[in-house]
Amino acid sequence: MRNPPRIAKLKPEEIEAIQRLEEKLGNRFCLLAVEKAEKLYVIEAKIAPNLWERIDKVYPQLEGLKPYYDSEEDARLAKASIKSLLSGKLKGSLEKRPIRIRKL
Repeated sequence: MRNPPRIAKLKPEEIEAIQRLEEKLGNRFCLLAVEKAEKLYVIEAKIAPNLWERIDKVYPQLEGLKPYYDSEEDARLAKASIKSLLSGKLKGSLEKRPIRIRKL
């Protein structure tokens, strides 16, 4: 399961740089600084030759489908579950597509 993002610890000059950038962008945006995760995995489905999309966008009918995982093991388990669902219970109702795990 994906861990929530952690607020980044910034130096005063980094905060000022962010504030200057916000001013340039106008009042429509608020920039946040969060710590990067060490590893992040995304589950994607192939929608065309050389074109992959997040699994939740390809299969919006499957509610609660999460595309991102902190752990490769969790991503592999989720991929296996999705594949078995598409070839079992939902066989024929949804188009079965190649599925991959990509490390970000």
